[in-house]
Amino acid sequence: MSEDLDSLIHRFRAAAQNFMKIVDSAPHFEREGFLVSVSRALAELYTVALQLPVIEPDTAEMNETRFPTEAWAHLLHSLREKLGPLDMYWELFDSTKKEDLVQGTLSGDLSEIYFDLEHDLHLDKTGVGQRDFVWKLRFSFLSHWGRHALEALKAMHDHGVETEIRRAIEM
Repeated sequence: MSEDLDSLIHRFRAAAQNFMKIVDSAPHFEREGFLVSVSRALAELYTVALQLPVIEPDTAEMNETRFPTEAWAHLLHSLREKLGPLDMYWELFDSTKKEDLVQGTLSGDLSEIYFDLEHDLHLDKTGVGQRDFVWKLRFSFLSHWGRHALEALKAMHDHGVETEIRRAIEM
């Protein structure tokens, strides 16, 4: 593979690890500081993921590990406590169709992204080939966590804008 792909994988891995580090350290942040930090990290991660190339995998099938339900539930609960009243938001599930709003949660989005990334980064340590690894990163992004990232970024942006407007009015 080219040096460009090696560099992109390195940048993706760094962005993913940074996002996960911020999520892991959520208890040490004030709520607004956490939202600022995690939104910046998530925007960077999303930007790098958009650059992942279309690559055909070398193997037809990759072993899937079981989703860590208990660890996910623990992280979800922890993030829900951190985010408090800012956790819930409303969204359209598919913005290309006219449909009713559904409830989303930042805690759900962030925890799902976290465990998708943890799983995907672990694949690299199992000896999977580089083409398979990049294919899996891109597939995971397009099929699952990318949507969670966009919804979370929009909700965090909306919460931030609302907070800034309130501050400006109070001045």
